[in-house]
Amino acid sequence: MDTRYVTQIMNGKVYISDREATLPYTTDDELAELVVELIEKVYAFTDEPGGWPPAAIVQTLKDKGLVQQPFTAITWSGPGEHRTYKVV
Repeated sequence: MDTRYVTQIMNGKVYISDREATLPYTTDDELAELVVELIEKVYAFTDEPGGWPPAAIVQTLKDKGLVQQPFTAITWSGPGEHRTYKVV
């Protein structure tokens, strides 16, 4: 799969699919800056039925007015089968 995506956001770290290292943040403002950079680099944010997935965290940042850009969310229905969709 060529899609780059954010796999997890938790404990002050952003985990992305194409890097071993994580991207650190300490505040919502810093996280919002990272999210905007990742949106501009065309990363998708995983969206899962349970827990608090990255797409839900980005939506929360949008609700707070910290992120204004639309973003792409990604879900999987099976091995190698995924669906992406734009969240405005």
